[in-house]
Amino acid sequence: MQDGPRKIEILTESDDPQASDPPVDDETGGDETVEKLRAEVERLQEELAREHDRHLRAVAELQNYRRRTSREHQEKQRYAGQSVLSAILPVMDNLSRVLKHQEQAGTEEFAKGVEMTVAEFFRVLAGLGVTVIGSQGEPFDPAMHEAVARVESADVPEGTVVAVDTPGYCLHDRCIRPARVVVAAERSG
Repeated sequence: MQDGPRKIEILTESDDPQASDPPVDDETGGDETVEKLRAEVERLQEELAREHDRHLRAVAELQNYRRRTSREHQEKQRYAGQSVLSAILPVMDNLSRVLKHQEQAGTEEFAKGVEMTVAEFFRVLAGLGVTVIGSQGEPFDPAMHEAVARVESADVPEGTVVAVDTPGYCLHDRCIRPARVVVAAERSG
């Protein structure tokens, strides 16, 4: 709320101390000052233009970098399995050879060929950092095992893995598939 009418002052150009031109000693002094100011303004405008150009180039470089890294990331994801497949293909070739010569070989030779191929496959997996989860006789670990059944057993303590239904695998220190196991339960009664 206002207590009364406000007083408004109107300053004229002659009343404003900042509006007056600086005193000039002679006629050429004013022109020199104006020229110096114009030169300074021109220099600052050129500097601003250079900085603006640098800014635009930096933004363009950043956008190009983002596009390139995105493209590289997509390509890396698309072909991530290439080294694994290259390592596994010889195993597949050997399996094909075993199946192709199955009729000429006896049952023992065929079984031996399959065993050798499976052993080669596990060597390839080990070279890629894959390990089989050893489970039978070990305590049940929910991080590494998936219980598919429980059986009563007096021979081993409760919670011990007594059989492996499907083996599990780890890649380095990460479980990629838990082993499906049968676990000992306490004998009732």
